[in-house]
Amino acid sequence: LLEQRLIREESYRKFILDLYRATSLKGGYTWLHGAKSGRLVHVGGVDAPVALGDVQNILKEFWKIGGRPSDGKTGASHTNGIDILGWEFAFDINETASQMAAANNVSLRLIKIPREVLEKKAVEQGDIRFFELAFVNVSVKQDKRKLDLALTDFVMPPDDVPQEIQANISHWSQWVDYWAVDWDFKNDTFHNQWQSYRTRQNTKLTLATEHHYAAPGTYQVVVKVIDILGNDTTKTLTITV
Repeated sequence: LLEQRLIREESYRKFILDLYRATSLKGGYTWLHGAKSGRLVHVGGVDAPVALGDVQNILKEFWKIGGRPSDGKTGASHTNGIDILGWEFAFDINETASQMAAANNVSLRLIKIPREVLEKKAVEQGDIRFFELAFVNVSVKQDKRKLDLALTDFVMPPDDVPQEIQANISHWSQWVDYWAVDWDFKNDTFHNQWQSYRTRQNTKLTLATEHHYAAPGTYQVVVKVIDILGNDTTKTLTITV
């Protein structure tokens, strides 16, 4: 049974690596699975989001096998770049993982495995595009048990966006399709307790909202942004009122 599971995992990883146009690594690595354009690649599992612990293990293995910046003279076999592919990512992982990578002198990219890989036709036609995770900035103002929340910036990696779309964007908020807030996230399911989205009648997005807490306490607030390419980006805030 274990052997069958390992064969399944290997074939799943090879399938994703092929679609990402990466080659499989040979030689018994646990956390690094492929290479593409001088960067190493990790393929996240189907059953759990990529978590910070995974990022730590990937970085450890990267340095263990001699990952280091290539100086062009010694012909180092690895660069200092890693692409982490995942179906889902733990809340707020982008900023923390970036800080961790910077401390380890590694260039890290978190990349979403698109749902289209499940569609036979899209795979056959080669219509699969992988997108890097975006960053969202949120401002918070607090007055007793009242919380004011506003989106202040949203940054998408420009390589992911077709030129014709980029040309039509004059303000960062145009990248946002809609956004939602869970005012009391319990580390389980995201509950959409407030949202703003564009309609044909009103194409303007509301960028600020407020909430009154009924009782004092410490709350986790999760902001979820869906961009115009259909990818979601989340930010977690801990608030004490």
